Amino acid sequence: MPSARLKTAVRSVVGRTLTASPHFWRALSGRALILMYHRVLPKHETAVGFVQAGMYVTPATFQCHLQWLTQHFQVVTLRSLVEKWDRGDWDDSARYCAITFDDGWVDNYRYAYPLLRAYGAPATIFLPTALTGTREWLWSDRLGYLLTVARSRGERVADADAEVERAKRLPRAQRDELIDDLAHKLRARVPDERCFLAWSEVREMANGGIDFASHTSSHALLPALDADALYRELRQPLDVLARELHTFAPLLAYPNGDHSAAVVAAARRAGYAAAVTTQPGVESRAPSDRLRLRRVGAHEDVAHTIPLFMFHIAQQVASERWLQ
Repeated sequence: MPSARLKTAVRSVVGRTLTASPHFWRALSGRALILMYHRVLPKHETAVGFVQAGMYVTPATFQCHLQWLTQHFQVVTLRSLVEKWDRGDWDDSARYCAITFDDGWVDNYRYAYPLLRAYGAPATIFLPTALTGTREWLWSDRLGYLLTVARSRGERVADADAEVERAKRLPRAQRDELIDDLAHKLRARVPDERCFLAWSEVREMANGGIDFASHTSSHALLPALDADALYRELRQPLDVLARELHTFAPLLAYPNGDHSAAVVAAARRAGYAAAVTTQPGVESRAPSDRLRLRRVGAHEDVAHTIPLFMFHIAQQVASERWLQ
């Protein structure tokens, strides 16, 4: 099998080739690329605690992305795309890009927001509103942190990323018990550090060109909820956003991208105009389903240079006939 270094070199060559390909750029005309980010963190901060590789880009990488995106795309908010679809105001010669962030991490304010302002680039941040303004941690980060502590003490434990993925399939009660048992065994607890945005930071960013939308109330795994709990998890964030902000986007990002026909129906009933998934691809002037919009994830291990970023975008939308 090719080494990781060789794979990276090949992908970089392909990415540079795409840069010079009129076919590539022509094929993106009239399309909307919706990018999915999570965190923007300096390398030294990723080494503290637990940060999954697919969850961050460094500020330097994000700056490179913004420089490239603002040169080659019309960067708009996701709400602007929805409005264009509503009005039929679509330019088939334009290349649209909507930058989105899931979870509302505090580093979005510390590191992403200054860069977005510097490049005049709008973005949409999806908030789990019951966690915003609190010192709570997501269960996945608590578990990952505790496993990191265990490994630092010489304990033989499962790979943190793999264990988090496994725990996603457990019932909530069983998952919580797993985390509590591990914390008790280690006599450890997660640090008293704020992970998520404060509402004052949200309002400052909203005044600076950032849109905010729903990532549900508590970041629950939606397909596992009964009908009443599902509706509450979807409806409450809209009420909270209406209370906390002068304006907000009635848009949704499904946690982990998990959704089903019942979840989509509940989102429509709760009042969402559109929702994004983690299904890769691009959209056009007439999306097949606005409550199942496609996105391309951007993270450090696959997009730390522009050629790699371009290759990753092409690979993620390879199901499109024009990139096969």
